[in-house]
Amino acid sequence: MVRSAVADDRLLLYFNNVAKQNTYSVGLILGQSLSGKDYVIHFAKTPPVHSQDAKDGPSPGHRIKSINDIDEDWVADHARQATRMLPGGMHVLGVFFVGPDDVLNFVSPKIRGILSRVHKHLAAQKYLFGNPPNNEELVLYYCVTTQQFSCKSVELATGSVRPAEFKFLTSPMKWAQINCKYQMDQVYHINENESDWPLKKHMGIILDMMNKNLKSSVYLFDGELKDGDESVESIGKKKIPRSNKTSGQEDHLKPLQVCILQPCGDDQNSFQISESGNQIRIFGHVVSKLWLNPKISINVASEAVMQDIMRSLTTRLEMHWDSLTEEEHGEDMNSVHEPPRRVLISLPNTNIAISDYLFPGEGPHDAKISLEEMLDIKIHNDADVVDAEGQADLSEYYNESMESESEEVIAKKPTEDNRTLHFIGLGVALLVLITSLVIHFIQEI
Repeated sequence: MVRSAVADDRLLLYFNNVAKQNTYSVGLILGQSLSGKDYVIHFAKTPPVHSQDAKDGPSPGHRIKSINDIDEDWVADHARQATRMLPGGMHVLGVFFVGPDDVLNFVSPKIRGILSRVHKHLAAQKYLFGNPPNNEELVLYYCVTTQQFSCKSVELATGSVRPAEFKFLTSPMKWAQINCKYQMDQVYHINENESDWPLKKHMGIILDMMNKNLKSSVYLFDGELKDGDESVESIGKKKIPRSNKTSGQEDHLKPLQVCILQPCGDDQNSFQISESGNQIRIFGHVVSKLWLNPKISINVASEAVMQDIMRSLTTRLEMHWDSLTEEEHGEDMNSVHEPPRRVLISLPNTNIAISDYLFPGEGPHDAKISLEEMLDIKIHNDADVVDAEGQADLSEYYNESMESESEEVIAKKPTEDNRTLHFIGLGVALLVLITSLVIHFIQEI
């Protein structure tokens, strides 16, 4: 079976622009894989390796004279950065090369090394979900001399190389848009013997708990529980009335709204009492927008939503950790952390949007720089950067942090009035319980 990949013909112009640079180039193939077929949404040339030794800033990138000059680790890190910006369900499908020679008559050890390094680098970060479901990587080569494309599929486990078919389509590919807003307001208690752990370790445990929680959640599509084997296309298709349908106009898909119902907790028999030294409260929301092949099943679409949320949360936290000047350990004080927020930017000539993450105080200009370097996309208008989540108002939480110490003292020394109200409350609750039992008994008779 020959592996097949397709892309919009608008992407041909990208290769023409890269070829004009008269040098070897390497980059990432980004898209979605389904049933042995790859749907490419974007090509992102890997930026040149910069030297940070220069006093006046980074020096110009190192010029690649042959494929052997390519830095494998640099390409792998580029794949990690690009994956952070992709919506759920999208992956790094492989790598492309542009040069004057036809190098795909055989796949050299250098090309295999690049593919292997990218795969291992992405697999090392489990919640990025960077590698596609299959264990194969695409290699696409554009020969500047002949102006021809050649494509191979490399199976990393066995090292086998197979021919692959790559086509540029004149008609745009169809995508189903899925929207979700994931709300979070959860308190995680920390045992006394864990209070001095670094924040990064605590957040790693919390990410594991969140992932487990999302896996056991129920995903409603447009408010309904759908059969997992049903296709997104079957529920997302919106018929145009015959009176409004023009000649040659096809059915189109309306965006689907996904609601996540989370489990209330573990089985009651597993509850236990333990000493708590501190707590971490996770509060806020994640805005998710996905674009999936309409043939994808509801089960796969639900998993893509989960992956998008986990990928986004992991990216924000990693960026936040890297920005901290000092690691926070268990201190006798409260602190409020604000990880970067998500902004959305549409790819050129398509509705598919990718993400960037901005810290408080940053704006569209910062996203422009990141997009140009990581995805080779130029943004000319600030309005193209959609602030989907908005900046958080943390004044309430800063006030809570300042007042929490005095609240703890009050809680340890309740007044007589508080004790009286406490016993009155218990009495009222007991009376309500007895009354409900009597009514239930009468109804049974």
